[in-house]
Amino acid sequence: MKRKTMRRVVMESIREIIFGLEDSLVSTLGAVTGIAIGANNTYIVILSGLVLIAAESTSMAAGSYLSSKSAVAVEHVLHKKDGLRIDKHAQPVRAGMVMGVCYFVGGFVPLTPYFFLSIPLALVVSIPATAIVLFLVGVWSSQFTKRSAARSGFEMVFVSLSAALVGYVIARLVNFYFAL
Repeated sequence: MKRKTMRRVVMESIREIIFGLEDSLVSTLGAVTGIAIGANNTYIVILSGLVLIAAESTSMAAGSYLSSKSAVAVEHVLHKKDGLRIDKHAQPVRAGMVMGVCYFVGGFVPLTPYFFLSIPLALVVSIPATAIVLFLVGVWSSQFTKRSAARSGFEMVFVSLSAALVGYVIARLVNFYFAL
């Protein structure tokens, strides 16, 4: 049996790595930005961010494990029925672990500034820091996809921050509506 290189292991887990990091960065940024603008309370922002990261990383890990396990089971049924060879690369436990760890780690990028800075300053640091990390994740992924590094990085930032903008808009609307 051939030993797998680290590059091969990363390539087999690229979906979970990218999905976990991107989703965590965007979800946490959207939530803590919205909560910071709406509540303007550091304790609430940090508490909410930590609860979000803990609950979501666990949920994403479980979802990745369960969906991978179901996909493997369906593949076995289809391949057996069609007489095809079964793919032995799928590893639901690894998929769940990679997803959970990447989600957990990524969530701290937008949250960390709130531990050390006032809310207005943390907002100014959190948003660009998250955008930079998203860009770097896109650039990093281009090593495996053979796409343009810049294009991959900018796509990651544009698509991801478009989603994060929703949290910001909702916070502004609620803040305006309730005139807090």
